[in-house]
Formats: sequence, structure tokens, C-alpha cells
Amino acid sequence: MVALQIEDVKQFMLHLFSKATFDAFWLYEVKVKMATAYVIDGKLNMEFFDQDEKEILEGRTYALWKEQKQIVFSMIRGHKTPETMQLVFMLSPSNTEKMILQNNLPINPSDVRGLFFNIYFKQGKLSCTTGVSLKTFTLEKGLDYLWEDMVQKYLKQKGIEAVVE
Repeated sequence: MVALQIEDVKQFMLHLFSKATFDAFWLYEVKVKMATAYVIDGKLNMEFFDQDEKEILEGRTYALWKEQKQIVFSMIRGHKTPETMQLVFMLSPSNTEKMILQNNLPINPSDVRGLFFNIYFKQGKLSCTTGVSLKTFTLEKGLDYLWEDMVQKYLKQKGIEAVVE
């Protein structure tokens, strides 16, 4: 896990809500605390969808950020910023598998529960952490290091300044 401090909160929020920077990530969870607390579980409720929609969603268990960001933005828009906000993004299993195979990591993709990117906003400060969740115990940390490195490179590529805490 790596913890990153975001230098320019306003610029990051622009990327989060107005640009496509994080659109392809699966949305695992959102927590927003304002006058009341809101929690959004990103897991798709497949019973809600008709058969045609289910076919389109084949292979997905979570909503994409691009499908939910306007809802979250409408919750926080106003004169006061949220007291706290936490977003948890997840890399899709297919992209996780590609990453493992392309880098010849000694781990079975089916043993990975998820690669997570956590965003925390509190008291005007914004930080991010990475996380790897496995279904089995291993001392092998190659996937952790690779995910940390990829997230940092991705942010830098998008022009987002992040300093390791």
C-alpha cells in the first residue's frame, strides 16, 4: 500500500467529476458525510435490469464511475464542502488479469479479490491509497508494488501531482 497526498485538490476534483480520468474504474463504494451521511454501494443489482441490459453488463459486478459520478456530484454540490468523502475504485478483473499476465507475476489472477484505489477527502485535504486484496495468503508482494507504481504513473500521466506520504 502506498499513501499519496494530492497537492491540488481543486484540480483533482475536476478530474474526478468533470473529466474521464477515472471513468473506467469500477465503483466499489462511496461515503459522503455532510448534514447526513450517505453511502453508495457500487455493486450492481442485477435483478433491476432486463435481459438485454444484463447481456450488456455481462462480466460486470460493479457500476462504472462514469455511471455514478453525476449522482455523487449532485450530492456534494453546494455552498459547503463535505465534512468527509471517501471513494473506493476497483480495477476490473479483466484488467487485473492482463496486468498480472503482462508482468509475469507468480500469482493466479483468480486469487485476486481486487486492486483498489481509495480517495479520502477530509478538512480540505485529499489523499489516496492503493490496496490489494487477495483470497489467499502469500508473501509475494510483486502485485502490490506493481499496482502502487501503476497508480502513481497514471496520476502523473494525467497531470495530477501526488506526493508519497
